[in-house]
Amino acid sequence: MFRQAELNIPIERVAEALGLRPGLVKDMFYSPERDESEASLHINRSKNVWYDHGSGKGGTNADLVMLVKHCSRHEAYEFLRSLEPAITRDHGVNHVTTPGLIKTLEPDKSIEIKTVRPIQCYYLTKYIASRKIPLDLAKAYCKEVITHSTTKGMNFTHIGFPNNSGGYSLSTPTGFKATTKADISTFNTEGKLSKEPSSKNVAVFEGFFDFLSWQVMQGSKIPTCDIVVLNSVNNLHRALNYIRAHEKATCFLDNDAAGEKCYQGVRDMMKGKETVDMSDLYGEHKDLNEFLQASPGYTPDMKLTPHL
Repeated sequence: MFRQAELNIPIERVAEALGLRPGLVKDMFYSPERDESEASLHINRSKNVWYDHGSGKGGTNADLVMLVKHCSRHEAYEFLRSLEPAITRDHGVNHVTTPGLIKTLEPDKSIEIKTVRPIQCYYLTKYIASRKIPLDLAKAYCKEVITHSTTKGMNFTHIGFPNNSGGYSLSTPTGFKATTKADISTFNTEGKLSKEPSSKNVAVFEGFFDFLSWQVMQGSKIPTCDIVVLNSVNNLHRALNYIRAHEKATCFLDNDAAGEKCYQGVRDMMKGKETVDMSDLYGEHKDLNEFLQASPGYTPDMKLTPHL
């Protein structure tokens, strides 16, 4: 059936969600079908279509999804629907983000985990590379999680970041986020999930891409201090005892009202002990990963040392 609403989603947003690598010229992207030294895929924003000069293929945003994901047209429309603004509709989850408000991420009971394995899906590896995260680093901390939606009767593939309750924070290139169990993720100085502090200092992150970005900037796969990834600022209360067990907390939280409120919460938890707000480091950007993406010299091909 023809889906006009889905076809009206901006082609540039679809290209970004699919992880297409932008070229040096505006509205040009590198082809997802081959390695090339110059970008050959052009998007036309006014007509909302694309054309690959290297292959002669082109079409609507649905055709682009089918090309990249090797899926049916119906599946392409499902993907496009997930990109609708304000609310991400997928797996029966309504995840609404409103500027200035705390972001919520509740466990989705309609999700059944079918498979957990090392990351291998091209759709995900390409997305990870677009975030400037080396694949071997992502594989060290994340998994590829295939879930089944009981409400839709379909399977979906995600990047899964494990938490302390044995659940996963799920993320896809579409911007969809969910969790199977709400909890924080705490890592020791060996890079292992652990609820026991192993250092006097702790670094606090909202999401796992920011944590991985910090590791890239450190040039190491193994953190130099304890780590807590909240997976949602609403999980801050779950980190109370863990954070308080340290002498210093360094916060890498989002540059928004929720991030500021979260930082104040961490500072209150520390009860006068040293608390550092690092958001000025990436002040022109939303978060640490956006800062990494905009920083020259960092590439997804970087080789990180096991230890600093």
